[in-house]
Amino acid sequence: MDYDEWIERERRLRIRILEGSPLIQKEHCFRVCSECREILLCHEESCPNCDSGSIDRENIETFAALPARIRCKYRFLKIQERK
Repeated sequence: MDYDEWIERERRLRIRILEGSPLIQKEHCFRVCSECREILLCHEESCPNCDSGSIDRENIETFAALPARIRCKYRFLKIQERK
């Protein structure tokens, strides 16, 4: 699977998870990597894009902005290494 195909699937899944979060629905408060501004899921301890452990909180009012901030490059490379 190439990155473009994989990331589209990954974005759909992650956005669906984020949309279902009661905290995000109520406060629009997302966990964000302070290094690359990637949007993180609630359980992630390090960034799936750059592997940084530095995480901030950020208010984002619209879900339309999310796809550009879900890249997961580091995660994709790690999956490819296992093959």
